[in-house]
Amino acid sequence: MQVRRVTSALIALAVTFSLVGCARSAPTSAQSHHTGTTPFPITLRDDDGVTATIKAPPRRIVTFAPSNTEIAFALGLGSRLVGVSGKYDNYPPAARSIPSVGGSGQFGVDPNIERVVSLHPDLMLAISGGDQWKKRLRDLGITVFTVNATDFADLLHDIGTVGEITGASRAAAALTARMAAEARSISAKVSAEPRVRCFFEAYYPPLTTIGPRTFIFDLLRRAACDPVSVAAKSDYPEWSIDQLVAQPPAVYLVASESGVSPAQVERRPGFDAIAAVRARRVFLVDSDLISRPGPRVVQGLLALAKLLHPSLFP
Repeated sequence: MQVRRVTSALIALAVTFSLVGCARSAPTSAQSHHTGTTPFPITLRDDDGVTATIKAPPRRIVTFAPSNTEIAFALGLGSRLVGVSGKYDNYPPAARSIPSVGGSGQFGVDPNIERVVSLHPDLMLAISGGDQWKKRLRDLGITVFTVNATDFADLLHDIGTVGEITGASRAAAALTARMAAEARSISAKVSAEPRVRCFFEAYYPPLTTIGPRTFIFDLLRRAACDPVSVAAKSDYPEWSIDQLVAQPPAVYLVASESGVSPAQVERRPGFDAIAAVRARRVFLVDSDLISRPGPRVVQGLLALAKLLHPSLFP
């Protein structure tokens, strides 16, 4: 789970973290991504629009999001991690033994500033939001760099950026090439099939789904699904049974983080009016694979494709 930033505390955290809509990372120095060994010092602008100069490959890294923890390990940087955000930094298993720095703030999702400082990090990888605590850490001399992927292509870009600022460009190039190839293979396989109208339940109650600018929406589209929430104006809008009756999905997808079973969804008052529910086409999706913009997203894309197009994946 992305520290429950996408689903369980969805309403509050969507406001607190402003998870999408930030500018993509863009290099302000002369060199480009995936060039092998990154020359230092390097100056880049992060997804908050903040420019950071990193003088040397960081040796003590704090990752403040499970997605960033997974990216760091996938790039071979696990031994450099001295802190992670919390208990949801659970993959790979080695991440569970790294000290947690989270738990502060109104919603318990801010870092403990004193704990972060005590670890003497030379880089903190964050996601969007938390402008106040980021400023405090920067004022204390800690480099905070934000990556916040809004779709799959942006994720590949962000992994390349993390590779650059950590001196792991070769590993990033290999990882993103492999992810891109796997995603192309899945999309090619489903492209010949009729697209499936679907609904994704991010949270309940209230019934909440995902808007067209979110990371999960992009994955659904790549899996040849047309979410019925395509016209939503916000990233995590509330939805109604009446809307699902008027625009019936063929498949009803539920984030596993919600902790419910398909049978429990089917027993909710009024849900039997939804065609996909009546047809018993309610499926759970592993939240960790689709809500964390990280290396395992391709597994999430494959899982969605299998649910939406089971005949292609016997």
